[in-house]
Amino acid sequence: MSEIEELQQRVEAVRREYAALPREGWGEPGPEDEQTGERWDRGNVLGHVAEMLPYWTGQVRAVLDGAGDMGRDSVGMAQRRMGIDSGREAGEDGLLTRVDEGMAGLEALLADMSDADLDRPLRYRGSDSRRDVDLRYTMEHILVGHLEDHLEQLRALDG
Repeated sequence: MSEIEELQQRVEAVRREYAALPREGWGEPGPEDEQTGERWDRGNVLGHVAEMLPYWTGQVRAVLDGAGDMGRDSVGMAQRRMGIDSGREAGEDGLLTRVDEGMAGLEALLADMSDADLDRPLRYRGSDSRRDVDLRYTMEHILVGHLEDHLEQLRALDG
């Protein structure tokens, strides 16, 4: 199995899991994040996931089109914050629909990629650093793995 096929299978599985999440309202915020000090409830998590999927999918597409770097500038960070903060206003069903649409976009992106694309070098601009990585790192840590991590966060909140 190719690396892209493995990523596709993971996205298909996580998409099914998000679709099967119980609709239980926002609930209480989870524990404080060690890095940011933030406490997120379901609305915050779903708002973030709904925002981050199209953002990062677009960033990867730009790299595939020849861009040499990717990340969030001040506008991108403001968009992230808005996604987190406005989650409750969007409503749970609306957020889950946007998350599903974002995963469909991620699946379309993966369908356009080859294993060789994963080796593409780029400069990743994080909120506090810049580092040289490859597209494989981005797909694992910024998109697919990140999506899986937030699913686990939602499960813990539903606990």
